[in-house]
This record gives sequence, C-alpha cells and structure tokens, in this order.
Amino acid sequence: MNFYTEYLEDAGIKTYAAAVDKLGTPVQLARKVLADYSIKASQTMNDTGTQTHSKQPQRDVRTIWLIILALLSFATPMGLIIPAILIAICVIPFSIIFSIVVTIAAFFLGLLLMGVILIGAGGYIIFSSFWAGFSILGTGFTFLGLFLILLPIAHWIIVNGIHLTSQLFQKLYASISQKTRFGK
Repeated sequence: MNFYTEYLEDAGIKTYAAAVDKLGTPVQLARKVLADYSIKASQTMNDTGTQTHSKQPQRDVRTIWLIILALLSFATPMGLIIPAILIAICVIPFSIIFSIVVTIAAFFLGLLLMGVILIGAGGYIIFSSFWAGFSILGTGFTFLGLFLILLPIAHWIIVNGIHLTSQLFQKLYASISQKTRFGK
C-alpha cells in the first residue's frame, strides 16, 4: 500500500480519477497485486527448493485462478474480446491436461476395482473349481500390482501437468502485463 501511495505522490497525482486512470480501478489493482504476489511466491519456492511436493499442485492451481482473475480485469467495455481470446488460448491446453488427468484417474479406478472384484470372485470360485479360482485370484492380484506400480507414475504426470499449466498462465500474464498498462 505504501508503494502505491508513494508512487502516486511522486507522479503528482492528486485526484481519484487520475489515480484510476494511471493504476486502474481498485479491483483491477488488487487482482494484479494478487497475481503478481502468487507468481513471485511460486518462483521463489521453485528457486529455493523449499516447497514441499504435496503443496506444489495446490499453489499452482491457486496461481492459475489468480492470473485468470487478473486477465479478466483487463476487460473494458469495448475491449472484452482481448481477454476472451487470451482466456481461450489458456483454456484449451488446460482442458487437454484436465481430460488427460480424468482419463488417468478413471484408468486407475478401473484397475483397482477390477483387482478387488477379481480377488473376491476368485476367493469364492476357488472352493468350487480350484484352478479357475486360482487363475482369477492371480488376475486380480496382477491388476492390483499394476495399480500399485503405475500409481507413482500417474502422480508424477498429474503434478507436472498442473505445473506446466501454471507456467503457461504465468508466461501469458507476464507478456500481457509488459505489453499493456494495467487498467487500460
């Protein structure tokens, strides 16, 4: 807050209208500050390496939403098309990554359910037909084993997909905020 007060005093801006013309509305400025803070915090955590891996996806998703809010605040009554195009550019890769994540989750849920169901069925069938039950039990344990082996790989893909989307939004926001004055 002190930064903006000093900035306005140094620029010789005395009226509210002149401040809004220079910095944008209070809502636009607040969204810009939140987006900038989120990006800096994310970059600081990445540079120092102190961020835990369990918090990284949550921080990346928060950064994405703050940047979307900041991009939407670029909108003016006559310039609504530019933020809409920019959001569409970011939504397409985000949608692709989201669909990949959902597909991976469905695949793993299927592996888990098939393993459990086959183990249960094999345990029931083994008393009536030993070799058939034994075969079904083996298949069920195979599905559970695949689930456990592939789970870390899926986690890595999901976390890095979210991080990649966050970086895409950060680069888009940086290029827009450098090319245009915020609030104009």
